[in-house]
Amino acid sequence: MARDEARHAGFLNKAMGDFKLSLDLATVTKTRTYTFFPIEWVIYTVYLSEKIGYWRYIIIYRHLEKHPENQFYPIFRYFESWCQDENRHGDIFKVLLRSQPQLWNNWKARLWSRFFLLSVFATHTMTVHERAGFYHSLGLNATEFDRQVVYETNETAGRAFPVKLNTEHPQFFPRLHRCSDYNMKLLKIDRSSGPIVVKLVRKLPWITAIVWNLLLLYLIKPIDTEALRGTVR
Repeated sequence: MARDEARHAGFLNKAMGDFKLSLDLATVTKTRTYTFFPIEWVIYTVYLSEKIGYWRYIIIYRHLEKHPENQFYPIFRYFESWCQDENRHGDIFKVLLRSQPQLWNNWKARLWSRFFLLSVFATHTMTVHERAGFYHSLGLNATEFDRQVVYETNETAGRAFPVKLNTEHPQFFPRLHRCSDYNMKLLKIDRSSGPIVVKLVRKLPWITAIVWNLLLLYLIKPIDTEALRGTVR
C-alpha cells in the first residue's frame, strides 16, 4: 500500500510541477493539526475511501477510453492501474473488517456502517457538484457521475458491511442532491463580503436544512446484507 500511494503521489507531484504548483510537505507536517480516531473508525473510513476512489477512477477511465478527445492531460492514461491499486487496498481493509466480528455482527456496527456510508456519500456528492466544471471538461455530467459512483460503491460496500443504504429509495438521491444545492449556497455566502457573524447567521438555515435531510436519509431503512449472503440473485 505504501508503495502504491508513493507512486500516486509521484504522479500528482509531476502534474503539479507541470502547472507550476508545489506543496511544501515539511511546512504542512509542522503546521497541520492531527486528530486521532478509534481504529474501528479508521477501518470503516479507509475501506470506503479506497472503494469510492476505485469507482471514481474506473468510471472516468472507461469514459475517456470512449472519448479520448476529452483526455486533456497524460495522467488520465494511468487511471486504470491507479484504480486497481485503490480496489486492492479496499480489499485489504475488507479482510481487516471481516476479521473483527465486532465491526459487523452487532447493532452498533449496523448503525456505524450506515453513518459512514452516508457521510462518505454526502461528502462525495457535495464536492463533485462544487467542481462540476472539472467533470464537464471531461465530458461527464456531474450529477450522473456522482449517482453512478455512489450506487456502485454502496453495492460494493455491501460485501463487507452488515448493511448497505437503500439507494433505490425514491427520496435517496433527491435528498442527497438537495444537500449539495444547500452546500452551494453556503459556498456563495463564504465568498460574499460582510462580517463573519452576519455570514454565520445567513448560513444557519442552510446548515440546518443539510442536517435535517441527512437525518432523514439516515432513517431510511437500510438493506440487510448479512441476510443476503450465500443467496443466488
